Amino acid sequence: MTALHTLTATQVLAGLDAGDFTAVELVDALIARIEAVDPIINALPVRRFERARAEAREADAARAKGVGGPLCGLPITIKENLALEGFDLTLGIAARRGRPSAVDAPVVAALRAAGAIVIGKGNVPQLLLAQETENPIWGLTRNPWKTTHSAGGSSGGEAAAVAAGYAPLGIGSDIGGSIRIPAHFCGIVGLKPTVDRWPVRGMYGANPGQEVVRSQLGPLARSTADIALMLQVLDPVQLARTDPRVPPLPFADPASLPLKGMRIGWYDHDGYLAPTPALKRAVAEALDHLRAAGAVLVPLTPPDGGEVLYTWLAAISADGGRTIDQQLEGADVIRQLKPSKAMLKLPAPARAAAAKVMGLMGERRVSRLLQVMGEKGVDALWRLTNARTEARLAELDAWNAADVDVVICPAHSVPAMPHGESGDFVLGTGYLFRYSLLDFPAGSVPVTRARAGEIGHMQPGGDRVERKQAAFDAASLGLPVGVQVVARPYHEAHVVAVMAAIEAAARAHSPDYPHTPVTPEPIAS
Repeated sequence: MTALHTLTATQVLAGLDAGDFTAVELVDALIARIEAVDPIINALPVRRFERARAEAREADAARAKGVGGPLCGLPITIKENLALEGFDLTLGIAARRGRPSAVDAPVVAALRAAGAIVIGKGNVPQLLLAQETENPIWGLTRNPWKTTHSAGGSSGGEAAAVAAGYAPLGIGSDIGGSIRIPAHFCGIVGLKPTVDRWPVRGMYGANPGQEVVRSQLGPLARSTADIALMLQVLDPVQLARTDPRVPPLPFADPASLPLKGMRIGWYDHDGYLAPTPALKRAVAEALDHLRAAGAVLVPLTPPDGGEVLYTWLAAISADGGRTIDQQLEGADVIRQLKPSKAMLKLPAPARAAAAKVMGLMGERRVSRLLQVMGEKGVDALWRLTNARTEARLAELDAWNAADVDVVICPAHSVPAMPHGESGDFVLGTGYLFRYSLLDFPAGSVPVTRARAGEIGHMQPGGDRVERKQAAFDAASLGLPVGVQVVARPYHEAHVVAVMAAIEAAARAHSPDYPHTPVTPEPIAS
């Protein structure tokens, strides 16, 4: 029999329906997988094993009676920042321990009501504010493809767990790529829906009250079919009863959207930072797959040359970092947060002077970063909010001019990066920040892996961002590489339909498709 930890969510449900195995057997197999692999990658520090076993027995009893929800007996994991009854929600801060959640977050409650079994919570970076996953409570999460490298952040524990076969499905959150980055780094599929498509009650983050750019829950899986399954089960019409911000609009069926004749825009450079050769090749291969499926491909140029990145950063730092400082008071601070904290601590005149010096040194990207970071008055915050809105309209106008409903672009500017290197590489995330700030639904789908002939050839000259990117590229052999698929707001089904087409073709035709689950190599002593 096929090893149970290798099954996708749709395969698990089919196997349970057919009686090929029981929910108890499945949960026991996944727990055994976790206990064998997690000492290597450290993805699932919060465990719910005994309750999961009890719920598996209940699921088997329900199935024997011909009852149970659409996910009856399906094991899942959830991100640590989601409320789960009886378990702490720490965001990687020790002072938050010992305060278990009284109720489930609405999305977690809906999944459990549908029959899903939560077996644990995935690790997160401290306050969810890093592209990699590390915190003082549970330590570092490693990429199962290459343990010297990051699994991404902030849903890095979820992505690593799914990629390593702990569960077929995970739930993460995304405010600047926190689902899409880990999915890309770990070779799995992830979707960031439009904000408020699912309720975000019971989901916690670093800056409560910050509304210029907001976080959204979304699924991570090893198959796009499992993402489509979540769109069917987590119905916004029903979930709108739990959160007034959720529009009661049902998801369309991705299977009803034929690729033939669909107009799909694309770009492989946002005008700000070119991605590594492997990421550009992934875009080209995805376009070949879509062209073969009958799609009409339209070159597209982002309208702002990367300025959305700075708008995101300006908005997220508008309080001068005080909200973060309050939450971190007395805590050990992870290395990834120290560069941004130090920058925000600089008085405004000192930051302006440093920006000028950086500009004279040819560091135009860092100079601009120093200019936009820091505390702002209400009038400046309103201008930022308006700039966000104008950028969103400009993006929509560009799509309308090209008559496209979907866009394909890089999933990042690099594959997974080595541990501890993300703190001063925030300027490499423009491809992700764009669609968080603009609030277009976006997903990441694996296409290929970085090849020997294309790595290590980037010129290390230029500014510090480009030099760091070149170093990441040189260490990327064999790492998964995905592409980002974006659609108009509320058109998540278009994202899933296009990701499904890319996934199916890449699985069939790419010699280095990143098949998961992957078993990590033991860590060298």
